[in-house]
Amino acid sequence: MMLFSYDVLVLGSGAAGLRAAISARETGLKVCVVSKGPVGKSTCSWLSAGVMAGGLNADTIKAHLERTLLAGRGINQLELVEILVNEAPQRLSELRRWGIKAEFRNGYLFAKGHPPVQGEEIIRCLINRNRELGTEFSSKFMVTDLVMEGGAGVVKVLDQPSGQWQALSGKAIILATGGASALYLRHDNPKRMLGDGQRLALEAGATLQDMEFVQFYPLCLCGPGTPPLVIPPKLADRGRLVNDLDEDILAKYGIQERPAGERARDLLSQAIFTEIYRNGQRVRLDLSNVPDQQWRRDPFSASVEHILGNQYGAKDHPVQVAPACHHFMGGVKINSDCATSVPGLFAAGEVTGGLHGANRMGGNALTETMVFGALAGVSAAHWAKGISDSHEKILFERMYERPDTGMGISKLSIEDLQTRLRKTMWEEAGVIRNENGLIRALDTVNEIRQIAANIPTECSRQGRVDTIELLSATRIAGLILQGALKRKESRGAHFREDFPQQNDEKWMGHLQVRVINEKDVWDFQPQIQGE
Repeated sequence: MMLFSYDVLVLGSGAAGLRAAISARETGLKVCVVSKGPVGKSTCSWLSAGVMAGGLNADTIKAHLERTLLAGRGINQLELVEILVNEAPQRLSELRRWGIKAEFRNGYLFAKGHPPVQGEEIIRCLINRNRELGTEFSSKFMVTDLVMEGGAGVVKVLDQPSGQWQALSGKAIILATGGASALYLRHDNPKRMLGDGQRLALEAGATLQDMEFVQFYPLCLCGPGTPPLVIPPKLADRGRLVNDLDEDILAKYGIQERPAGERARDLLSQAIFTEIYRNGQRVRLDLSNVPDQQWRRDPFSASVEHILGNQYGAKDHPVQVAPACHHFMGGVKINSDCATSVPGLFAAGEVTGGLHGANRMGGNALTETMVFGALAGVSAAHWAKGISDSHEKILFERMYERPDTGMGISKLSIEDLQTRLRKTMWEEAGVIRNENGLIRALDTVNEIRQIAANIPTECSRQGRVDTIELLSATRIAGLILQGALKRKESRGAHFREDFPQQNDEKWMGHLQVRVINEKDVWDFQPQIQGE
């Protein structure tokens, strides 16, 4: 196993990782971005609608803060929210200076990629900037292990095309691996978005928090042969959302906030899930009477006019919709410098928890990648300058002590187990939860994990990759379930039908977990007054 050394090692090539690499590289340090797939592609940033929230003056910045806190249902980390809204204008202006094709309108920057993946333009802009600076890239490397010691780190990686193991060291490590929405049967994320970074952080000694808060976007295409295409919230508001009985969903469930798909994602997801999976109703969005000029009124809506309006017929007839897993609010706990609880380990983007509280306001995900990616890069570079090269040998030897991960299983077995995991999470740990379902799900996830860890079949390269991903996925799925069981209330995206009310007296705060002596230790941290 060969060792390659860097000053700053960035794990993840979405917008957060690429933006972090820019800041670190601008200090003159040696920086490498490691990605599980092709650089920038197969990331949520690439597949996104390219919408970034950010005010340009005091009034719009204040409104941005208020909407973010409202969505978070009282448990956002205020210092992170203030950083987001205050630094967003500068970060979005940088993108424009670097040549992004985008349009700023009504407090949002809309990237102009190739519909419906508008985020492609954000990735293109960031990759070009990194190349100008001389950032190094290592693609198709799956990180399986992370060891931190003495303020520095080493990762063990599997070169997927060759099947060979390698090691990469960094005087500072930045986690920017994204969320874990692909744990669910219905999702709109890349299929390998399974919580790798959260698992690596936990095993390295970091604290995770808010793992029970999983956001579901309420208005995605549903039905045979259709992808879970996100329908823009402002466009959805111009149509009629009804069930088979022609009942208006927004009126039936008393949802007042508009656009509902942006500002009441939790309530609308619960309403549509109830109609479909509890009441046996289909839910349809009728946009057939929406004039063409309304489709083009904002850039996000205009970007889906052809694929949604023409290709899938939404201009001619109602289309079937259902929620899909969209974003993770939980993840690695960070401070205002993007530092984790492990010296030398930093994190940015969806891999982190705390900024969004119990639910995320639409438009904040990509803004988060720009703001906290930039901050993580600066913090990691500053840290790396104070670390000597002597850490490498010790960490490299420790990496050798770790056994090969996974034995590999057949393609049929892995697909069956993946499907079972996703189905279980969707049905029991999705939009609507209860104690009995969460306990059943936890038993199933533990069973899947045990099977994946013990099937003694021949180890192919793909089998090894699939096994590692499944084991990592079950680890994170188990934490989501445990957090959801412990939080006996409903708040934001976490809805317990057996505890349907928000309980500020007992649950205004954060469930946190870390590993001590190879055991998960949970703690509840009340929200500090004024936080």
